[in-house]
This record gives sequence, C-alpha cells and structure tokens, in this order.
Amino acid sequence: MLTAAAMAVGAVIPAQTAVNSRLRRSIGAPIPAAFISFFVAFCCAVLLALVLAATTGPGIDLTRAFGEPWWVWIGGLMGVIFITGNVILFPKIGAVETVVLPILGQVIMALVIDNFGLFGAVQTDVGLLRVMGALVVVAGIVLVHVVGRAPRSTHAGEAPASAWAWRAFGVFMGMCSASQTAANGYLGEVLGSSIQAGSVNLGVGVILLFLLSIGFTNSRKALLSGIERGPWWMWLGGVFGAIFVIGAATLSPLIGTGATVIGILAGTIIAGQAIERFGLFGSPRSVLQPVRLLGLLLVFAGAVIVRVL
Repeated sequence: MLTAAAMAVGAVIPAQTAVNSRLRRSIGAPIPAAFISFFVAFCCAVLLALVLAATTGPGIDLTRAFGEPWWVWIGGLMGVIFITGNVILFPKIGAVETVVLPILGQVIMALVIDNFGLFGAVQTDVGLLRVMGALVVVAGIVLVHVVGRAPRSTHAGEAPASAWAWRAFGVFMGMCSASQTAANGYLGEVLGSSIQAGSVNLGVGVILLFLLSIGFTNSRKALLSGIERGPWWMWLGGVFGAIFVIGAATLSPLIGTGATVIGILAGTIIAGQAIERFGLFGSPRSVLQPVRLLGLLLVFAGAVIVRVL
C-alpha cells in the first residue's frame, strides 16, 4: 500500500508539468512560472500546517532543526535545481534526454542513499536483485521515452561537443531530486511533521526562485508585465507540488528512499502516458504504442522488485 502511495505521489508530477507549461504560456517565461507554482505550493503547505497545529498538535517550531546537520535545509535548493535544470537542458540536449537522464540520476542516488544511510536514512543493503530491479525500471523508461516516441521527441539539430557535460548535469539533476526526498524525510522526522518539512522546503524554493526571477531581465519583465487569462486549472501546479513534496517527505522514512523514488518514478511514467493518451490539461493526444505499453509494464515490475526484494 505504501508503494502504491508513492506511485500516487509520483502521478502528480506530470500533471504539475502540464499545468505549469500552460501557466508559462500566460506569463511568457519559465522561471516566473516556477516561482508562482512554488509560492502557491508554499501557501498550501503553510495553511495545512497551521490548521493541523490548531486542531491536533503543537505549532510550527523550526528551532528543533537548528542543531541538526546543515543538509536538512537543502531540500528547497535541490528542488529549484531540478525545476530550472529542466528548463536549461531542453534546448541543449532535446526532450528525450531531458526526461531520461534525470530519472537515471534519481535511481542511482536513491540506491546510494539507502546503501550508505545518507541524509539520515535507514541503512539498507542494496543487493544484486534491487540493482536489477532498478535496471528494469531504466529499461522501461528507455522504451517509453526513447524507442516509443523517438520520431517526434528527438532534438532537432546536432548536439555540440559540450553535450556530454549537459548530459552529466542531467544525471546530477536527478540525484538532486532524490536527495531532496531523503533530506525532507529526515527534516519531517525532526520537526515531527512532514507538512512542516514541506513548508520549509517550499519556502526556500520560493526565495531562490524569486531571486532568479528578478535577477534575469526577461524573467523580471515577464513577472512585472502581468499574466494573460487562461483556464482555471493552470493555477493548480502549486497544489500538485505541495502534494508531491509532503507525500515524498512522509513516505521516505517509512519505506526507504530507494523504494520511494522508484515508486514515484513508476507513478510519474504511468500518469504521464495517461495524460497524453486522453489529452488532459491541454496536452496533445497520443496513441499508446505496444512498445510503450511494454515499457510501462517494465517500470511497474522494476518498482515492485526494488520494494519487495
């Protein structure tokens, strides 16, 4: 059931991506759109934390984390790197590798965190079977994102000689995402609430993205010029973001970073295909090819292997 919950948390990511893409069209720049999404998510998390504190427990007390390791505060930074990194990578290496390489980084870092007990995670030996399960997930992702959609998703134009550096950055982005999940999980245990940990994570992200928004001329102009009208659901990206951050922080201490990340990836891939298949949130419709269906089955099977074994 907890693995299924991780998959449900992962399912909000493609929905958030689609919604934020629509918000970006109304704003005219990606970084201000990410800032607004983070701000909405931060407001949702803080409101929920205040409601729960008023009804069931003590109020928000960040002093509990002051004596903890420095890395308890890095969740927001890791999230910003992941979001802005996607914006940077797309024109550099194309859509396919922008999707696949961070996922590879997430899988690698999640297993490393479990194996060495990093970020306060419970140390769990990563045996051969779990590594094989992670490789099955990667194989499924390749089938879904490379083989199943290569004709319309590959990058137009030849990659420059520096493309390998950008590819390495893509893997690093994924490692940051997995580190965010583990660090937020630990902070949630320290504060006694994953919701409070999520609020801290999102608050740091809001500050960083605001600084980026006013630091770049195009972003600053887009932020100050106003937002064009659009569908009501284009504001839901922040709600989805809050669900993801709080959900991941809740699950990571319970089932381990590796199982949480793999479950989230499985949910992300499956939900992404559903959104494309039915054209949800303004996404273009696509037909689910047999090779992509096989990839989805491999992703699910790999997630089960990593969790059970």
